[in-house]
Amino acid sequence: MRVVVLTHVFPRAAADPLGAFLLHLGQALGPRVEMLVVAPHAAGVADKEMVGGICVTRFHYAREADETLAYTGVMHEQVARDTKGKTRFAQFVRAYLHAARRAVTSNKPQVIHAHWWLPGGFVGAVVSKLTGTPLVITTHGTDVAQLERAGWAKTLARFAFGQASAITCGSEYLRKELARQGVADPERIRVIPMPVNPLFAQAQAPESKKKGEEFEILAVARLTRQKNIETLIEAIAILRARGIAARLKIAGDGDQRQSLQEKARAAGLEAFVQFLGLAPQSELPALYAECDVFVLPSVREGMGLVLAEALLCGAPVIATNSGGVTDIVRDGETGLLFPERDANALADALERYAREPHYAARLAQAGRARVMERFTPERVAEQFFQVYERVGAREKA
Repeated sequence: MRVVVLTHVFPRAAADPLGAFLLHLGQALGPRVEMLVVAPHAAGVADKEMVGGICVTRFHYAREADETLAYTGVMHEQVARDTKGKTRFAQFVRAYLHAARRAVTSNKPQVIHAHWWLPGGFVGAVVSKLTGTPLVITTHGTDVAQLERAGWAKTLARFAFGQASAITCGSEYLRKELARQGVADPERIRVIPMPVNPLFAQAQAPESKKKGEEFEILAVARLTRQKNIETLIEAIAILRARGIAARLKIAGDGDQRQSLQEKARAAGLEAFVQFLGLAPQSELPALYAECDVFVLPSVREGMGLVLAEALLCGAPVIATNSGGVTDIVRDGETGLLFPERDANALADALERYAREPHYAARLAQAGRARVMERFTPERVAEQFFQVYERVGAREKA
């Protein structure tokens, strides 16, 4: 089966963590699907290349130095900031449309699979309408949040989802949000999570952790406002004031890094909060396995795949009680949940793990079993292949 995949983020190399779940999905589908990915260009990346065995073609939308919309995690913020951002986005969409139509016309796929309804889903809907090729749209979270911020977005979303033969999303939360926004028929939306990296799916959780003098906390996230790392830093201060020798490691980078470093310094935590920068995927299993707890304090996370990664490596987890993370973390069963932006509640959850390591280990074990049931590449790929087959068969009929 031939599938053209449209996405504004796809790994620029096999080890690139950005959009890595799309690469892992493509690799798991590989034996049954001939895939061509259409994605934006980025500095230093070839226009056409093979990434992890997947064929990728990348379109230019500006001078190379000005191609800054993709691979940053803050495309919508750049677009909303000023006229320059809006103009650049218009150039982006125009180039995207041209590249997507050319790929579909020349490759004649049975299915177009667009990730994120905007821009990919909108572009896919136009190309689907022009070529008659069935469209699958998968939402991931940031694109659904955009429906709240801009009234014009709903009109485009209704067009895109209306053209789609199938709609999927990574969590029950996202399914409910799409229905609440009135942009897609709830009966047509199927929840299929994204897969974890095979590196984590094959990881063996340690039978026991070495108990050190310090309570090691880990966060892996883009350093953006939505990830809400500042609440975690506040919780560290509270925890240390309670006499627990907490130390935080943060793996990730983003536009909030400097302000977070300043916050840690102002709180007198500079010696206890370590910024590791963007860590290669190959280094993450060891980081997860070594920590006493992994925390994702995001506000309305679409899914939170890092939680699944952490659980596979044996780390107990704590997450915000909102968004799609509740598909992975069930409070008191597979981890602990706390209210959004509530540093005291987060400190309470951390303290319980610190004082009851056997309880933390029991929840981590249950969480790992749940992840193995739902998030391995093979299980996820099988579900998407069924969608492709159904959509393709419907078109033939």
